[in-house]
Amino acid sequence: MFRGLPAIVVWAVLYVANGFVIGWRNAYDVMLAIISPADTTSPVVAWPLSVVGWLAAPGIAGAVAGYVVTSSIQGRRRTKPEELYGGDRRE
Repeated sequence: MFRGLPAIVVWAVLYVANGFVIGWRNAYDVMLAIISPADTTSPVVAWPLSVVGWLAAPGIAGAVAGYVVTSSIQGRRRTKPEELYGGDRRE
C-alpha cells in the first residue's frame, strides 16, 4: 500500500510548484490535459506536471481500485460456507 507514496510525493511537489508559478487553476488544467503546458506562462515547469498527470494519475487510480477489489475478495474468502448459508446447506 505504501509503494505508491514516492509517486504521490513527486506529484504533490510538482503540483504545488506549478500552483505557485503558473497558478492553481492552470496547474489543475495542465495536470488533467485540459490545456496544453505550452499555453502556460512557464511551459518548462508545466511539462513535468503534464507527464505526471498522464502517467501517475491513472496508475494511482488503478492501484486504489485494485487494492479495494483485492481486500473485498479476501474478505469473502475468509468466510466459511456454513457461515454464508446459515448451516442449512444441502448438497
